This record gives sequence, C-alpha cells and structure tokens, in this order.
Amino acid sequence: MSSLPEQESLSKNKPGAPSISESLELSEAALEGLRSLVVKLEPLLAGDRLSRLVDLMSVATDIVDMSDSYMVEKLANVFEEGSSAAWLAGNAARVASAQVSKLSEPPSLVRLLRMTSDPDVRRGLAFALEFSGALGKQLNHGVTNHLED
Repeated sequence: MSSLPEQESLSKNKPGAPSISESLELSEAALEGLRSLVVKLEPLLAGDRLSRLVDLMSVATDIVDMSDSYMVEKLANVFEEGSSAAWLAGNAARVASAQVSKLSEPPSLVRLLRMTSDPDVRRGLAFALEFSGALGKQLNHGVTNHLED
C-alpha cells in the first residue's frame, strides 16, 4: 500500500488536481495522524488481517441485529441458572469442608453408614450416583451433547 505522502505526490503530477490535504481541508496535525494511521494499517493490509477484522466486526453487528428480546431473555436465564448452580455447588463445598475439617480422623465405615440415615445425605448420594451414571454413559458412548441421549 502506498503511503499518504506518495499519494499526494501522485495527485500533484496531474495538472490542476488538488493535493489530498487541499481537497480534504485537513490541518497539519490531522495529516500527521493520517500518516501514522496508514503506517499502522500497512502490516494489517499486507497480511490480509484487516479484512479479517472487518469480517469480525460484521459478525458482531449481525449478532447485535439478531438479538431480540426473546434471545436476550434466554441468555439471561442461562446465566441465572449457571450462576445459581455455581453458588449451590460452592456453598455445599464450603459447608462440607467446614464439617470435614472438624473431624480429627476419617469417619469409620459404620459412621458413614449411619450418615445415610439423614435424608439430605441420601439425596446428595442419589444425585452423585445419578451424575456418575450419566457421566459414565457419556464416556462409554462418546456422547458430548447432552441433548443427543
């Protein structure tokens, strides 16, 4: 790509043609800014990266155009459910960690069996076993999308 001073000299070669600075009525500071911009754009143009940036901006504007209230509401619900799940898991981990840190030694098998008399423990164990089963099923069958099984 030719630089701005070269373009000015090209326009001066044509009789009666105004220079770029005259036709755009730019101040010297503005011309210096344009020269600096052209110098920075040259590597992007040489490596065809500028067109990629333009394509990326086009995709971003398409996403903004497609974003209607229904899509925004769905994304907000996904975020809310995800943050709720993260809070729930983090809170359960903190409570369990606090209770385990109070133990002087690991509980015996009999103590572990006694813990299963608590309905919350059984509910948690059922969740862990169901989760393990679903994870094992996906690992066994190569399922990576939960909607496919």
